[in-house]
Amino acid sequence: MEAAAFLSKSGRTRSTRYRECMKRAAANPASDEAVHDLRVAIRRVLAWIAVRDALLGPDRRLREPRLSLKALMSPLGKLRDAHVKRDWIRNVVPQGDEPSYLYSVQVASDVLRWEARVRKRLGAQPTRHLRLPAPKVAGGLGGQLEAAILAPDLLGRLEREVLKHLKAALDPAHPEALHRMRLAFKKYRYAAEVLLPLFPKATEETAKRLHAFQTLLGTIHDCDVILTEAASFRRKILGREKDCALEIAFRVFREKSFGEFRRTAGTDGGLSRVFWTAFRS
Repeated sequence: MEAAAFLSKSGRTRSTRYRECMKRAAANPASDEAVHDLRVAIRRVLAWIAVRDALLGPDRRLREPRLSLKALMSPLGKLRDAHVKRDWIRNVVPQGDEPSYLYSVQVASDVLRWEARVRKRLGAQPTRHLRLPAPKVAGGLGGQLEAAILAPDLLGRLEREVLKHLKAALDPAHPEALHRMRLAFKKYRYAAEVLLPLFPKATEETAKRLHAFQTLLGTIHDCDVILTEAASFRRKILGREKDCALEIAFRVFREKSFGEFRRTAGTDGGLSRVFWTAFRS
């Protein structure tokens, strides 16, 4: 299939899904699921724009939609982060000491604060009527080229961006490296979703494997954020030096999750099963 024709079809699918999720989230920004689905829908639209630029060259008509979506992701991300922290605390630390409880109260307060901001933002958000301009067949880098010819090279470049952070990310003392690897993998995973139909051997299991690895990276990052925030709250707000129960519980949970990451990413062939070698040119 020509690159422009393939991207036109996948762009319509993603913009339709985005509008559906926007409608649900605007109606109920207190819904964890609705906010999560909208963020995923936005990421998929942004990934489509990035893939479209890579295959056909930049399109000035997409500049405004991209900027609007990225601006919307900021408050949605704050709300989603608050939701995630609240839920992790409930699951990992069902009971705790006073510092743990007080930090949990702050997280609950953050949820309410960002829900109010998101409610206001979505109520006046013009991007709910987002339309993605159809790619032009003439010109650009791809033009009449088959999308399947261009796709492996694009995914290969994104894979190399992930792998350049791997060595540092495997060191538990460098959470910032794992965070950078997580961000690079997100770009890879969502681009792969756009391009998946071009690979005949790809299956639903392929997409699930990418999702599972991204979830693992996200879990470790969530632990790092909570541990950093809880320690800062304990020291600066409460003036206490001793780790609270919440910190101890999340440090154990983080070590367990990081061990799973090292078993996957730190072994010969481990990441190749995640990336799926058939994607490569």
